[in-house]
Amino acid sequence: MQGNPSENQFLRYVLPSMLAMLLSGFYAIVDGFFVGHTLGDTGLAAINIAWPIASFLLASGTGIGAGGSVVMTTRLGEGKPGKSRQALGNTLFVLIVFSAVMTVCLLLFYRPILQFLGAEGELLSAAAEYTRIVALGSACQILGTGLVPLLRNKGRTISAMAAMVCGLVTNIILDALFMMVFHWGMFGAAFATVTAQALVAVLSLFMLFRKKEDRLGRRDLLPHGKTIARLVKIGLSPFGMTFAPSVIIILANWQCLAYGGNRVVAAYAVLMYFVASVQLLLQGVGEGVQPLLSYFSGAGKPGSVHRLLRKSFVLVLALSGILCAAAIVFRDTIPAIFGSSGETAALVSGALLIAAFSFPMTGITRLASSFFYAVQKTRDSAFIIYADPLVLTPLFLYLLPLNFGVTGIWLSIPAAQGVLAGAAGILLAVYFRRHRKMVPDDQHNGGIIG
Repeated sequence: MQGNPSENQFLRYVLPSMLAMLLSGFYAIVDGFFVGHTLGDTGLAAINIAWPIASFLLASGTGIGAGGSVVMTTRLGEGKPGKSRQALGNTLFVLIVFSAVMTVCLLLFYRPILQFLGAEGELLSAAAEYTRIVALGSACQILGTGLVPLLRNKGRTISAMAAMVCGLVTNIILDALFMMVFHWGMFGAAFATVTAQALVAVLSLFMLFRKKEDRLGRRDLLPHGKTIARLVKIGLSPFGMTFAPSVIIILANWQCLAYGGNRVVAAYAVLMYFVASVQLLLQGVGEGVQPLLSYFSGAGKPGSVHRLLRKSFVLVLALSGILCAAAIVFRDTIPAIFGSSGETAALVSGALLIAAFSFPMTGITRLASSFFYAVQKTRDSAFIIYADPLVLTPLFLYLLPLNFGVTGIWLSIPAAQGVLAGAAGILLAVYFRRHRKMVPDDQHNGGIIG
């Protein structure tokens, strides 16, 4: 982190982070746009079936990078620059090793995984064509998402955003070329995405180490067990936050196939393109303020931590309200963007009207989970993140369609987020009750972590 950060840098950190998180989700949206217009509902359904595999890679990179960046920034706040460099070096080590492992595993098992996810026949062939290229480019995706949090926590928020913009523009250009001109189909969509993410990785590495004083020594790269264990433990929260929507997609796809077939799967794919983008944009608030929270937490300044959290809540609630209104107003326009058929578009329109009301609650849960892992309260953060895909959504996805059919699938989104937002509110209240005796003064020598 360049210089000493201050609370006044809130928007400087948050706004680029919001845009970067939104752009990270646009890779799937861009693929969906071109696939929908060239291959129709079958292509959209295939992308939706295969997406959890790609999402796992992206979430893993995000988790490792964010976990390492929290350790790196906290150590800097504690006045331990050597330990901070060691955290950065160990994060790079874990990213590289994990990339190699995932490349081998996915190349061996991607087809059985797709069958487990519900793909068969024509859907399986299309999804396999997409996933094979994703597997070959595992390192590009893991490094592309894993290096961005490190850049952000170094204070280079604009550089992180610029890398994501370059990657997205490249993805759009290559998608148009490969699919509209060369007619490469699912292969073209996957190849465009992997190539764009490779560019993000290269640019991020360059910007991270372009200055001589930023370069790491051999000792910094040597694996240190406690550092790796710490960054992995913290990284489980941002990993879960990024991957949870894909777990939900897997469960919802099974219900969509059971209650309506491929057409409902295609409708759910379009719905989630928009919903996931909203989730990422809201997550960007928490991810953006995280470097500041971690720094001031490590420096023992609870007053700064409290004020930053209040600012974040105001922003996330205002933003989620605007997005809720936009979803309702443009609910008939959004499916047309992806070339959905008439029946599919009608399904998407009704689904958006229901899902829109989950956005304010999603904003609360995303910010709460980012806050807890930023101050290293990993159990609270993990509870908020994993309760949704492991308990709440499976429960509502099973119960609500029994009474409401396909509409019950859409209703599961606000139902799960409502319960989760209530739980997040309780955890935050408990946290601040435990720390209320601490003087909210930036000169306080105690720590907020407790």
